Amino acid sequence: MRDIAIIDSQISGISGDMLLSALVHAGAQEKKILEAVFACQDFLIGSKIISANFKKKSFNGFNATRFEVEYDEKKGTRKGIDMYRSLASCCDSLDLDPAAKSFALESFKSILLAEAEVHGASVNNVNLHETSSIDTFVDLVGCATALQDLGLFDCRIISTKVAVGGGTVKFSHGTVPNPSSAILQIFKGKPFVLTAGHADEEITTPTGAAMLINLAAESVGRYPDLLPDRIGYGAGRKALKQVPNILRLVLGKSHLANEISTDSVSVIETNLDDVSGEIIGNLIDRLAEYSVKDVTIVQGLSKKNRPDYIVKVICDHTQLNSVLDLIFRETGTMGIRVQEQMRFVLPRSIITVPITIGDNSYSVQVKVAKDSHNTIINAKAEYEDIKSISSRLRLPLRIVMEQVNSQVATKIRIG
Repeated sequence: MRDIAIIDSQISGISGDMLLSALVHAGAQEKKILEAVFACQDFLIGSKIISANFKKKSFNGFNATRFEVEYDEKKGTRKGIDMYRSLASCCDSLDLDPAAKSFALESFKSILLAEAEVHGASVNNVNLHETSSIDTFVDLVGCATALQDLGLFDCRIISTKVAVGGGTVKFSHGTVPNPSSAILQIFKGKPFVLTAGHADEEITTPTGAAMLINLAAESVGRYPDLLPDRIGYGAGRKALKQVPNILRLVLGKSHLANEISTDSVSVIETNLDDVSGEIIGNLIDRLAEYSVKDVTIVQGLSKKNRPDYIVKVICDHTQLNSVLDLIFRETGTMGIRVQEQMRFVLPRSIITVPITIGDNSYSVQVKVAKDSHNTIINAKAEYEDIKSISSRLRLPLRIVMEQVNSQVATKIRIG
């Protein structure tokens, strides 16, 4: 049974029709999707679908599928909120699960919010141009139907880095740098790394971007361990010069036990040979304010036998720029090394454990980690709770820590 899907957009980006084509190439039922596609015209006044089909042939040397739709559009501009309501009515009329309906609506909402922010308008008043035609509905409803058919709403979905292209793009408001402001706004604050790729034109569309952020948890620099089951190739309509305009979708089974998850983190490292211990201590405190995952300071010797510190920080990709700026400002270092690394993460939870020290009773938060067989393999009391008890009782921290850990080990069966 498949439990992982990878949307590989690192070469040719992503558009709505490319994702839909890849889903069909991976096995989604064409008939069911086309029925949903044609239903869209009943909910968008002034739009008529003339034909729609999936063409399977060789594109740029790859056996792929391309979605081809022809439609008649009477309107060039529509109010976004009206389209949202029409899309909701369309989804309600179809045999879509709640997850599929939510995906279609949230994806459109992402477009709507981005356009409103870019144009300084309220969501209720923003007008849509390029995304106002029926092919936006077709992509959203078609993909929602295909994802449901393949059972992918129950899978872990991740993305590679997202190629957005370069150069400029022409649209209703003139010529602007690529990626457009709408694309940047859609990805703003999301854990996706954008890259130019190999094309000097727009290769990621607002619809494709909006669907990606509402499907995938994040972008990663490399594929996780998996056993591939199905591979779908979705061809786009543009003919790119240097690369095939194809989106790859990989479906498979995670090589790890289901309970073990993976993610990717940024590992930041720098050497400091001209700072005091006070600066290092302050840096640790400041990094704690950013809620980074870990900070390690290693003392050593550098060239010419100078004592130095190696500072190593692990954080989410979304924190990378902020953490880099902090380290540069606080330490005066001239260079920082950054790596993207994959982590294997055991499931963990926080439980409350009652403990007694002398005549006093307390509740301590304990972080519990389990293996793939649901067996507790580690339990660690929260440091701040132990520190608080130590302060209240005016006892040494080490004494309180020993008593708390002893009682936690007794009450929680480990191994």
